[in-house]
Amino acid sequence: MAGNGLASFVLKEADRQMSSPENSDIESKKLENFYNNALSSINKMNSEVAKCSSQRTELYQELGAEQFASWRKEHSAHVLTPHEQVLVESNEGEFRKPCARTSSAESR
Repeated sequence: MAGNGLASFVLKEADRQMSSPENSDIESKKLENFYNNALSSINKMNSEVAKCSSQRTELYQELGAEQFASWRKEHSAHVLTPHEQVLVESNEGEFRKPCARTSSAESR
């Protein structure tokens, strides 16, 4: 969790608000509950992202790059303008590695 930017922000903000002199004991308890719930939600979200990433990687390995490229082109033809299709295809290398964005976000 230490490498997670959102969790780090929540922890810093919690420390800042909890140490504020105008917080009463009741407000401090409410803030503590709020931040504990926020951290729990962050952990759950990170777990779900990792699970989806793993599933996507397994599918990518099982079905291959050509199948994913075919699906991307078919989908692009239905939802994008011709110009947007060219942009997507010119960035095709980014899409070949399905976990590239997830792994870079986790390493922060």
